[in-house]
Amino acid sequence: MPDSIEAEPAEPRKKRRATPNAVLREDSIHRITEAAFRLFVTRSYAATTLQQIADEVGMTKGAIFFYFQSKENLLLHLLAVAEQSIVTSFAQQAEASSGSAVERLVAFFHHGARQGLERPYQLLCLIQMSIEFSGSETEIGRRVSAIYDKIYGLLAHIVEDGQRNGDLTDAIKPVEFVAMVVAMHDGMMLEWHRRGGRIDGRLLVQAVRMTVLNGVLAQERR
Repeated sequence: MPDSIEAEPAEPRKKRRATPNAVLREDSIHRITEAAFRLFVTRSYAATTLQQIADEVGMTKGAIFFYFQSKENLLLHLLAVAEQSIVTSFAQQAEASSGSAVERLVAFFHHGARQGLERPYQLLCLIQMSIEFSGSETEIGRRVSAIYDKIYGLLAHIVEDGQRNGDLTDAIKPVEFVAMVVAMHDGMMLEWHRRGGRIDGRLLVQAVRMTVLNGVLAQERR
C-alpha cells in the first residue's frame, strides 16, 4: 500500500446563476438605497417618508416595508453601506500604506474628495446624520457615533505614529487635532455641496490640506 494517495482533482463547481427573483431583489434594494441617500440628504431623515422614497423609485410603500420593515432599518442599511465604502476603504488604504504620517493625513483628505465625486450622497448622508442624531441614544445615534469613533481612532493612530517617528510635532494633542481634521474634512464636503460648480474642488482640498498641516510638522521637516 503506498504511503500517500494523491487525491483526484475536484470537479470545478458550477457557477450558480442568479435567479430572476434574486436579480429583481438586488436591483430593487439598490434603487431604494440610492433614492434614500438622495432624499435623506436633500430633505433630511426626519422630513422624508417611506412613501416619498417609494414614489421616487416607482414602487409601493409596501415594497419598501417588504425589504426593510421600517425607515429606521433603511437608514441603518445606508449607514452600513457608507461605512463600508468610505470609512472601511480608507482604513484598508491606511493600513497598507508605508507612507509617513503626513502623507497618510493628506491621503485622508484626498480620499474624502474622491468619495465626494464618486458617491457624494453617501458621504453627505453620513455627515448629515452625525448632525441630525447628535447626542441621540437611539440605535441610529449609537451607530453614527460608532462610525465616527472609528474615523477618530484611525486618525489618532496616524498622528501618534507620526509623533513617535518625529514627523509631527509633540506640541499638538492628538484628540483635539483629530477633531479639527474631521471638522475641516466634513466642512469641506458640506461647502463643496452647497456651492456646487461655483468652487474648484481641487483647490478647496488643497487649501484645507495646507491649513490643517501648517504648524504640525516637526521643526526639522519644515
